Amino acid sequence: MADLTTNFILGWRNSFLKHWRVTQDYTIAIAGAMPSEHYGFKPAPKECSFAEQLVHLAWGNRLYMTVWTASPIPDRPNIQEKTEVEEYLSDSFQHVTDVVGGLDERDLLRQDLGVPHVPPHTGTDILLRAYMHTAHHRGQAVVYLRLKDIEPPDWAFIPTG
Repeated sequence: MADLTTNFILGWRNSFLKHWRVTQDYTIAIAGAMPSEHYGFKPAPKECSFAEQLVHLAWGNRLYMTVWTASPIPDRPNIQEKTEVEEYLSDSFQHVTDVVGGLDERDLLRQDLGVPHVPPHTGTDILLRAYMHTAHHRGQAVVYLRLKDIEPPDWAFIPTG
């Protein structure tokens, strides 16, 4: 039974990584679709700018991984320039890929993992939260593009590279 559980959970991890690549590619394409002069755009005064949405998304990617890396909670950088935001965003996705690729059955089935304001979860729960957080803020970024009359990139269900 242990082999079956190990095979299942590691298969789940590998499936997550495949879908993570898809969400990475799509999110980076959305970041690239916004012209640099609109990275400071806010649809309303109390909303984040386009850049702030992407920085928050990327910061969250790193935050969720702290449960395995034992790193301190990362500071959220105050960056607004397109090239800096895109680099931070890309690096955050690679960081998740690197961390998750090294996780084993024990890491994914632990039930004592948590981040601030989140009760203890399993490792798979943390990964699902990271994926949902990314999708949530990317969805907001799509609205920002549409408000600027920019057609968002098409979603592709399989990795492009």
